Amino acid sequence: MPFVNGMLVQSSSSQPFVASLMTLLAKMFPNDILKLGGKVDRTTAQGTFSFHSEGRAIDIYLDAFEPVDLALGDVLFSTFHGNYDALKVDHVIWNGKIWSRDTMKVGPRIGGPHRDHVHVAFVKKGLAVNAQSATALFVIAVHRYRGSSALAAERYDGLWGTAYDPKDKTRRQSPAARRAIRDDKRPNI
Repeated sequence: MPFVNGMLVQSSSSQPFVASLMTLLAKMFPNDILKLGGKVDRTTAQGTFSFHSEGRAIDIYLDAFEPVDLALGDVLFSTFHGNYDALKVDHVIWNGKIWSRDTMKVGPRIGGPHRDHVHVAFVKKGLAVNAQSATALFVIAVHRYRGSSALAAERYDGLWGTAYDPKDKTRRQSPAARRAIRDDKRPNI
């Protein structure tokens, strides 16, 4: 499986726009996101069509019960739905909320609340190109996230260590383990 900046990025067979967006997210948030999931041959839990089966969806793994992850998830949720046209978004789900092109508003998510990942699905049209044009939107997202708290800024800067366990890149480090890394790197005052 491919790794970008040490992060597991499962982009193989995803649409070109989606795959390049996954790489961009991995480069922009290397210490924050555990992994990125793309194309998976499956249906939803209800047995219906999954955008993942066509390589038109990304799962951005975060933990809504961890305050710093929650802040990043909220920033990504609003970035995706706030720029739905430029980012070719069909719908985005995070932490019990959903936004879709059908309703054009944020509402409660019926079904799985998606508290362990942000799910973003994309329209069919225009996915044959790469997502480099989206870089500026995620530079803004980085600044919004870093400004959300001192802890977010520290984690983004790498003071919390990476999201994944260096010994097992498929496993997320616990918040306690990441805080220990942060505390070990702080200068003694």
